[in-house]
Amino acid sequence: MTGSPNLLTTIFAFLLVLGPLVLIHELGHYLVGRLFGVKADAFSIGFGKEIAGWTDRRGTRWKLSALPLGGYVQFAGDMNPASAPRAGEDGLTAEERTRTFHVKPLWQRALIVFAGPLTNFVLCVLILAGFVYAHGRLIADPEVVGFSETSAAKVAGVQIGDRIVAIDGNRIGSVTDIPEHTVYFPGKNVELVVDREGRSVVLPVTLAGDEVSDDFGNKARIGDLGLDFAVPVVSGFMGDSPAEQAGMKVGDRIVAVGETPISSFREVPPLIMPMPGARTTITVMREGQAHVLPMTIGSAIQKDAQGRQETVGRIGVQSGFGRLEPVGPVAALGIGVDRSFALMGTIVTGIRQIVTGDRSVRELGGPIKIAKYSGEQFSLGWEPFVGFVAMISINLAFINLLPIPGLDGGHLAFYAAELVRRKPLGLRSQEWAIRTGVALVLALMVFVTVNDLASLPIFGG
Repeated sequence: MTGSPNLLTTIFAFLLVLGPLVLIHELGHYLVGRLFGVKADAFSIGFGKEIAGWTDRRGTRWKLSALPLGGYVQFAGDMNPASAPRAGEDGLTAEERTRTFHVKPLWQRALIVFAGPLTNFVLCVLILAGFVYAHGRLIADPEVVGFSETSAAKVAGVQIGDRIVAIDGNRIGSVTDIPEHTVYFPGKNVELVVDREGRSVVLPVTLAGDEVSDDFGNKARIGDLGLDFAVPVVSGFMGDSPAEQAGMKVGDRIVAVGETPISSFREVPPLIMPMPGARTTITVMREGQAHVLPMTIGSAIQKDAQGRQETVGRIGVQSGFGRLEPVGPVAALGIGVDRSFALMGTIVTGIRQIVTGDRSVRELGGPIKIAKYSGEQFSLGWEPFVGFVAMISINLAFINLLPIPGLDGGHLAFYAAELVRRKPLGLRSQEWAIRTGVALVLALMVFVTVNDLASLPIFGG
């Protein structure tokens, strides 16, 4: 298990996650407001007392405030929570009043409010699309080559060689499509459709609910079919590969090491590693024909679990889990959009499961848990960290769109009511709704903070 990062690293990583995300969110509001000619009186990262700031030539006060858990843009004329000052109390000239938020058409006000969550969503799309464009899309055939010891799919009748076609009516084209329909649903009954020698077989499966831990000891309960998809097809060779020298080719499927048949690439290392320098044969299937390749197993130096060096066997083969398919920028953007909506779908699923009791409310996390995960992902390198930023960004987009007064979604709900009624809700009604919404949000913040504290080792978590 990897050691957790120190406190300074955790705080730095947390600020590096939250600061830019808040900035991007508020810039969405600010830029669309400016597009429609609305003056911004203040742009703040953080709440409370101002720590530092400056006023630009448009009269906007840009500032950094003491409590770094959010931010806001205060538009001209925004004198109360309902963003609608009482007539005659704004103290503005007729020309100044045209630049206030509340006098703008309904559709412009809605777009200004919606722009904040939208920028967080767009950021997530761009990060995920960037990863796909840089690395390619992983394509892994969903062909079953093995089972875990407690495989739910094996109990249900899945066989080696079956190809997963659909889960609950959702088409499966690659192994990477499977987690979306299994990981978040421990204990759920699903309908599995497999292709077995050209025949479609429908199998009901109850997903196992396995508890897993990451490198930092964070635990989660996930749904699992208990299947192995590491098809032993050669995708490439490492430098000075004994297998390549013996005549193995890219696309060959390894079916035996010596006299031992194999169906998964994960079975190869335990057979090869104990035999550095030994002579053996490896049988491969190539274009429907078996080829037996005699070879001398190579050797490599590696460290064992105690840090001691040992010599192990190697054949220098890259294989196992799929292939990376290059993706152009437009296709990568489309995949980024699809994956961002899928992430938002998992948030909805998680909330529904907590409401129905399928998951514990202890799984809800707040700022302390985000800070903890920020430090952990930061310690793993820039790519895991940026991926974590994308996940938090889509969470911020979703949370802000909830129809809770005080959040962006609450304002949009007011505007929807105004559209239907052909006039705004009463000012007093809006003010009471805002107060109720803020109280609800504060209560939730207190609850998740207590949850976070209870999960820390110092409190027995």
